[in-house]
Amino acid sequence: MFNIKDSKFTGYDYNDWFRYLKRNDRERLKIDFSSEHELTNREREIIFPSVRAFQRGEQSDGKCLVKAAVRFAKKYGEDKYPDVMKLFIREENFHSSYLAQYMNHFNEPLKKNNGLDHIFRKLRQSGGLFMEVSVLVTAEMIALSYYSALGNVARMIDSPALADICGQMLHDELPHIVLQSHTLGLLGTGPVKNAFRRFLMGAATIAVWIAYGDLLAQGGYWYKKFRSENFGYLAQSIEIADKTF
Repeated sequence: MFNIKDSKFTGYDYNDWFRYLKRNDRERLKIDFSSEHELTNREREIIFPSVRAFQRGEQSDGKCLVKAAVRFAKKYGEDKYPDVMKLFIREENFHSSYLAQYMNHFNEPLKKNNGLDHIFRKLRQSGGLFMEVSVLVTAEMIALSYYSALGNVARMIDSPALADICGQMLHDELPHIVLQSHTLGLLGTGPVKNAFRRFLMGAATIAVWIAYGDLLAQGGYWYKKFRSENFGYLAQSIEIADKTF
């Protein structure tokens, strides 16, 4: 389990985030497939259903999010925030491209639609920036556990390319959680909002486990561990938000 609340990123303002994401944008992962071997049918059955879904989930034009970011910038005087979110969206789309490259290497079709992704997108668009960011950060916290499990599976099946992709995802997602938690703090915290976030995490954890529990279990995550880790990340996110002011 990662320590989020004590990372260096907790002291960042949006100018710092802009510089960090700009710098990160110049250091994109170049995936080496030269050491990849052919996957067995069982390995494909374990890996690709969830990879296909997460590839779709990482892909977004972010139009609604950018509009909400512009409104936030005007209200709170945070002029750099829309630029930060554009870079964040760009980074998420790179994540999608990494997974797409892996799937293309093994001639696995991409998926245009996914039920869980559809629900997450509808939730994000059902309210203002608080809803957008709450859903985003929930997905990113679950992603930390998911890519940890997938990375374990990648090493088990000796897939260096997939292990490198998971390593890049984990490198990027942790600061994303701090960024979104900081924004939620500026939007205001409290018992009602925190209860909603716990409800959202509980529902998302169950849904992801039902859909992709086979992969998670292969990667060393039984449901109890998966749930405990996700709620541990949520507790850290809430602590960051509470300390924003």
